[in-house]
Amino acid sequence: MSTPGGRGTTIVSDRAFMKIAEQVAGEDEHVADRPHVSGTVAGSVAAIHLDLAVRYPTSVAGLAHELRERIRSRMRELTGITVENIDIEVVRLVPGQRRDDDHRRHPV
Repeated sequence: MSTPGGRGTTIVSDRAFMKIAEQVAGEDEHVADRPHVSGTVAGSVAAIHLDLAVRYPTSVAGLAHELRERIRSRMRELTGITVENIDIEVVRLVPGQRRDDDHRRHPV
């Protein structure tokens, strides 16, 4: 039996880390589709690259700033890993509505 103070180790695979980052980035209403996330994790530090489709009109600079802050905070909270570098590439602008409007038009 282990002592109450012994906690063990938690390991988050690179793939799982990227999936979590993808989910966090995709939660923003200004991100049009599921983002593509790639990157590296080295111990407790990570660097990621996001390819995003962004809803137009949206301030790309403002969105990038907000996403970086949210991703850094949430990834640290969810995984214990510090994201030191986040590169964001806007690969497409999508005119139109927010996701909430899309769901109202196409009920499941």
